[in-house]
Amino acid sequence: MRVVGDVKCYHCGHVSGQIEGTRTDRLVLHKFKPSAGFQGPEPRPGESLRCNRCGGPVFLEDLQPALPSVEPVPLAAMRAAKKRGRSSGSKAA
Repeated sequence: MRVVGDVKCYHCGHVSGQIEGTRTDRLVLHKFKPSAGFQGPEPRPGESLRCNRCGGPVFLEDLQPALPSVEPVPLAAMRAAKKRGRSSGSKAA
């Protein structure tokens, strides 16, 4: 299951960003999304995270299931499907 959680500092409470990963027996991290104003290089897989503000230790807070990503459908494709008599995913009542 894909999950997302805030990276929060133990010392100052600053949220440096969000982590996205897969929840199994252990959390496997996939992506770090820095918050607005994040400075410095983004951490790479395997590197430890520290608070962007004070350099303190961090923890994951508010870990929740990640929403599935939805690919946008171009307007031209929706019009072409409608002309062929196909709906773009919604059903009429």
